[in-house]
Amino acid sequence: MKNYIDFVAQLMEGEQPRSYGCAMIYFNSSKIAEMQKSIDPQDLHENGVEDEHHTTLLYGLHSDEIADEKVMNICTGADYGPIKLRNPSLFENQDFDVLKFDAEARSLNAVNAELTQLPHTNNFPDYHPHATVAYLKPGTGKSYIEKFSGMEETVQPIKIVYSKPGGEKVEKSLHEV
Repeated sequence: MKNYIDFVAQLMEGEQPRSYGCAMIYFNSSKIAEMQKSIDPQDLHENGVEDEHHTTLLYGLHSDEIADEKVMNICTGADYGPIKLRNPSLFENQDFDVLKFDAEARSLNAVNAELTQLPHTNNFPDYHPHATVAYLKPGTGKSYIEKFSGMEETVQPIKIVYSKPGGEKVEKSLHEV
């Protein structure tokens, strides 16, 4: 997990050697919204809360080498079923604590594995699907883990978003598939 934490810290500091694409599955979560409202604003890192509830399918796609349709076909061709958000936990580092839920759905790992067959850069060989709730000041996250212990929710995926370098986004509703 340490490598992932360092990676997130680099992203937050804008230290990207190359801009990459990111495929994500979005959903609405009342539990994440509830958790975010109950976080003391004094505990929030400057990056705050995650406004768009999602789970990353793969970050690091070489968007300049891959047709958008190829990524979207892989991501929209799966039957995800409901996504279960459970086990509130943390990624911790010296800069911030990342409060998150583990995300479980039948096709998350399979889609990630298929996406990794495309040109990409990924320093994290193990895929751990999760939904970020908030970025907290270092050392403040453990109290929230205790507070939210046992909280879980089942959500329905609503869309796939392929975010490309430069801010361009390709989106497709999963209701259209």
